[in-house]
Amino acid sequence: MSLQTPRVLPAHLHAFHPSNANPHVTNTVRLLGTVTALRGDTATITCGDNGDVTLILKPDSHLQMGKLVEIVGKVTDVEGQGLGVRVLGSFDWGNPSDCDYKIYENVVNATHRFKSLFYEAAE
Repeated sequence: MSLQTPRVLPAHLHAFHPSNANPHVTNTVRLLGTVTALRGDTATITCGDNGDVTLILKPDSHLQMGKLVEIVGKVTDVEGQGLGVRVLGSFDWGNPSDCDYKIYENVVNATHRFKSLFYEAAE
């Protein structure tokens, strides 16, 4: 089976945390948001009206303020801030005004509602 990287919203992060009771759940996810803060080895993305997510960046991460980015990473605890994502890779989607985030939200919600259509079953 190939590595599955489900698309998530901030509210879904808890389901992909490594402490989750289900050992077959991956903690690698995809997340779309606008870069709203860069602070050394961390960044914050705002995910539409769904809230912010703190990112732990790789040394070679090249995020730009105000850009829409898709993050592939592992759900982890961020000291003093709850759950966040340790970045494995990022993709620049350009200007946030060019993306209808509501469509993205609807797709993400559909993939979680109908998991068997979108993801292989855990063995």
